Amino acid sequence: MFSFLNKIKGTCEYEMLSGLDAVYNAIAEREAEWKAASRVSCTDGCGTCCVAFEPDVLDCEALYLALWLIENEPAAARAIRDRTYPMERTDNADGCFLYDPENSYHCTVYGGRCLICRLFGYTGDRGKDGGTRWKPCRFLSDTVLASHNPPLGHRQYESAELSRLFNALPPVMSDSMSQALSLSPGSSRKTRPLREVLPEAIRRMQFILMYNASNPEDPDNSTPESA
Repeated sequence: MFSFLNKIKGTCEYEMLSGLDAVYNAIAEREAEWKAASRVSCTDGCGTCCVAFEPDVLDCEALYLALWLIENEPAAARAIRDRTYPMERTDNADGCFLYDPENSYHCTVYGGRCLICRLFGYTGDRGKDGGTRWKPCRFLSDTVLASHNPPLGHRQYESAELSRLFNALPPVMSDSMSQALSLSPGSSRKTRPLREVLPEAIRRMQFILMYNASNPEDPDNSTPESA
């Protein structure tokens, strides 16, 4: 949990975002277990999954990222709010505008990144029988998959083979998505493109932070820089 969550205690947004923070932490723990068991990992500096992809997000995801930006990247938060931030990339206008092709880590908001960004590559889904299935990332080359121990010769694995090879199963993407959906009431369960919803989410969080600045549970009773 990042510190600015404490600044919105007493609001419905706090309940929503602290719940999402718990979902994100649970994803990280389950994925860490799966990575340790499977020894599968992304290639250092890859980021190919973000090149031509920008997520559609729930309100709770956008608000979480907005609050993270206000705390950690206030200048970027102001620019996105005012739409002076580059909302299209020169290398791929359809890709996520928060992706930096020049940075070896690529994601400029990694700590606040959205749900699908946390799930891609390290989660499975369920087959018709309800069992867990898993596909290695499609951007991993056949050479990389063949060099894995044990070699990964399939593009999809079922529960029985996963258990035999790794004595473990990956977390299931739909389970985490269902938990996130449960935090968003009514129309907030609809998704919208990140570049469309994030500026309004930042404005909303800045207003809440200013309105809640006198909250006695706020340890320093301060207004964020980017408000």
